[in-house]
Amino acid sequence: MEISASNLEIGYGEYVAVQDMDIQVKKGEITTIIGPNGSGKSTVLKALTRLLKYRKGIVRLDSRDLLQFEAKELARRVGVLPQRHSAPPDFKVKDLVGYGRMPYQKWYSKNSAEDEKVIDWALKVTGTWELREKSINQCSGGESQRVWIATVLTQQPEILFLDEPTTYLDISHQLETMRLVRRLNRESGIGVVMVLHDLSQALEVSDRIVVIKEGRKYSEGTPDEVITSRMMKEVYDVDCEILHIPGRKNPLIAYREIS
Repeated sequence: MEISASNLEIGYGEYVAVQDMDIQVKKGEITTIIGPNGSGKSTVLKALTRLLKYRKGIVRLDSRDLLQFEAKELARRVGVLPQRHSAPPDFKVKDLVGYGRMPYQKWYSKNSAEDEKVIDWALKVTGTWELREKSINQCSGGESQRVWIATVLTQQPEILFLDEPTTYLDISHQLETMRLVRRLNRESGIGVVMVLHDLSQALEVSDRIVVIKEGRKYSEGTPDEVITSRMMKEVYDVDCEILHIPGRKNPLIAYREIS
């Protein structure tokens, strides 16, 4: 499975946020979208998941126009976790995670044995099984993020879209979330598309990186191809060295001293 966009133009009123955007994401790969604040990263992610309309171009799931899919049909193939999400504070974790099964149910039906099996799997694979009887407001920030990922996983998507999944988390929970993303990809074959600000995280977990600058694609490729000192200067206006260390798959970013 793959989702591809060609010649996308996305705007708000007269403002053009993204233009001439070509991008392709695949099941089985982790693709990370990076770029400065306001460059259009989240806008592109929303367009790829039909959360945002575009003015020009087309988005296809395999060879089919994304606009042709019914909502439930699309939700069984694509899962989306936006940057901001909320639930009633008295909701139990297991009940919230169960809502991800809605694309497989009629409005009046209860959870089937298959639904319960998938819910249990999502709780276990995200490490939230022990939290299942807690209310969502009793969970820490890191726990809550894993619960929301579990909720999207119960849709059994082929590609999971995450908009800044580590925002508002401390470093420990950021690393925990990145490990979970990599494990889901490796063990379940789920494709992951993320918007990230932390370039070190992008280097560690990504198969491919797409760089966006001022609403246009600046570059795309493997972490080693994309994260260069020239890109850092031209896109982020940051001086740094990219260090290639023997034994490490991906390079490290060494920023200039602050003086």
